[in-house]
Amino acid sequence: MLQVIRLITVAIFMCHSTVWAADLSTMFTQKSFVQLLFQRLNWDKGLAKEPLDRDYLQILGGKRTYTYEAENAFNETTDRVTVRSFTIYGPFTGKGWIMGVSDSTTADFTTLLPIKGEYILKAIIKGNGFIWNIGDKQFSASSNSDTFKVVEVGKISLKAGVVKIRVTMPPEGAIDSFSFTAPDVTMIQPMAGWRFKDPLTAAQLSEVVVSLTGRHGQLPESNQSTPQKVTVFESATIPSTAAVTKTEEFGKFNSAEWVRADYHGAEIQIPVKSSTAGYFGITANVMGGHITGSVNEVSFDVLSKPYLSIVQLGLFRLESGDNLIKVNLPPMGGIDALYLSAKSIKPTDFLAISGIPGPPERVISFDEADSTLKSIINSNALIR
Repeated sequence: MLQVIRLITVAIFMCHSTVWAADLSTMFTQKSFVQLLFQRLNWDKGLAKEPLDRDYLQILGGKRTYTYEAENAFNETTDRVTVRSFTIYGPFTGKGWIMGVSDSTTADFTTLLPIKGEYILKAIIKGNGFIWNIGDKQFSASSNSDTFKVVEVGKISLKAGVVKIRVTMPPEGAIDSFSFTAPDVTMIQPMAGWRFKDPLTAAQLSEVVVSLTGRHGQLPESNQSTPQKVTVFESATIPSTAAVTKTEEFGKFNSAEWVRADYHGAEIQIPVKSSTAGYFGITANVMGGHITGSVNEVSFDVLSKPYLSIVQLGLFRLESGDNLIKVNLPPMGGIDALYLSAKSIKPTDFLAISGIPGPPERVISFDEADSTLKSIINSNALIR
């Protein structure tokens, strides 16, 4: 009798294990959602033929600086160029660089661009008289140097996907690498980042919906009573073109000292630590007119007064741990302090803004995720 009970128990356990395994195999995971998202938004054109997880994450991350090594991108079958790896023309990136022949020749580059946009094309070249052809656009570029030099070739609008470039190289010309650069676009991810193997919950879907529609500004302020103050003269990297001062003739400053650029202007780099990832409204006590910069490479562009006053830089995501804020001061401009006001990032806040029904831990099905994406697309609420 005892043996029979044991057999029944084992059978029940095996049955439950089989059902559990089946549920895992059919579970709508975060990766399943990402694949659906790319399909619905036609973002898959920027993916490799057999995409890895990092390919999806690159596009979702929103960074738009892409560098290509010439020695990896040219056509080895048809191009009359040679790969070199010595430093006769100065330091180079990657494993090497390509060199032309004694007369004019062409190099055909094939690259993959993950995200569409208007890009600045730059190249590290040696020689004069390069012609870059991309689609129906043609650009001239010269290094005016006997060594490798970074040259801005031109600005061009490109679609995501394969980009083909034909470069006419001058005699003895050389190319180390080239890059496409555009301002970063909004990062699309749950607050805690993507966990591709995990199921998609209502909280995570709501966080992604808020990212897709750019509604972080609707998040309520956190319970933090006062903004976090970052005193610039104490925490920033101050270049030689700026100096710390106590002068009071340019308005009120709230630190013991403040930082002022000389007639060259200055880039002030300010490291900021955050205990958790979150969204922060950032203001600065600055002066001097046109001020630009970035928060974790997301740019801002504001106007300030001729005297110290509070200016809103915008709403930005800070990551848990180290973050970097860069402030480009105009000639004779100045900065006293930054103020960081945290937004509330409770799951219930995201659910309320997105309209996704809770509770936060509720597992989302394919049908609900697909319906949500279609609704966003049909309402023209997407921000990228």
